[in-house]
Formats: sequence, C-alpha cells, structure tokens
Amino acid sequence: MRRRELLGSVAAATTAATAGCNSLGNALTGGDDDPEPVTVETIDAPGSRAGSTVVPEPGRVTFVEFFATTCPICASQMSVVDDAYGRVGEEVQFLSVTSEPVGLTVSTEKVASWWAHHDGSWPVGVDDGVALARKYGATSIPTAVVAAPDGTVTWSHTGRATASRIVAEIRAAGGDSAP
Repeated sequence: MRRRELLGSVAAATTAATAGCNSLGNALTGGDDDPEPVTVETIDAPGSRAGSTVVPEPGRVTFVEFFATTCPICASQMSVVDDAYGRVGEEVQFLSVTSEPVGLTVSTEKVASWWAHHDGSWPVGVDDGVALARKYGATSIPTAVVAAPDGTVTWSHTGRATASRIVAEIRAAGGDSAP
C-alpha cells in the first residue's frame, strides 16, 4: 500500500473514531436479531486480562458499556459505571468495549492506560469490526446495554446514566441477586 493510501485510511479511521461522543451513526437503531453471541477480545488492563469473552454470556445477565478513549462523556461515566459494577459483583457479566480502530489509530497500550487513568476495574474489550456494536445497535457512545440470561436485550441507553438506573435495569433483567 502506498504511503498516501495508508495515510488516507488512517485519517478515515480517525475521523470515524472521533465522531465519537455524538455518534458512530446518528442514533441507537435497534441492532440485529441474531441470537448468536459475539466473541470480543479482552485486553490486559486493571480488572481485565488479555484473552476473549463471549457476549452475551449464556445464562447470566450481561451489562455492556460502549465507549471511546476520545469521548469526554465516556470518561465522566467511568465513575458511575464503576459504582454500578461495585454493586452487582460477579453475578453479572460486566464489560466495557471500545469500537475504536485499535492497532490502527489507537494502541492496546493506550486503551489500557486510559482505562487505568479512569479507574476501570472490570473487563475491557475491543469490538474489532464492530460486530458487537452492530448486534446491539450501539451507534452512539456512550451506550449501555443490559441483556437477560437468555440474551434478550432488556434495556439500552445512550448518553449519561446513573449507577442506580444501571443497577435497577440489571436487576430487572434477572440480576436479582445484585445487592
């Protein structure tokens, strides 16, 4: 690939990533009806280890927060999501995911550093190819999604949310053992 083409690709990917807090599209638009879980690469960061996880995890309530390291609203939501995570514990599959072009315009190390700087303490993953974002219709960030143990989405929300609201939606989806 010629340098000019490479730089054009990087610029396009950067534009898509930094379109960020407003949207990856324009609004939350429903997602697809595919019941199959999506495998997400997890990274080595506080509360997270390199590997992969399946989302949603069958038989457990799942909470996913879509974010970007370039999004100030996402950064401000980290303490809220941390509070919710502290209240629900290990009974719930809890994951934050970035759909940024990791490996192209942002490195895994930068995501891990951002994660540590914002006190992330639960698993963090990379939605390479945006399969998970498509599944859940997460076209804007931050977007939070709760899925019941059977994988049915019971709640999705774009923008700021309170920890109490997140915990209430997790409980309503079947995470009743959450304190």
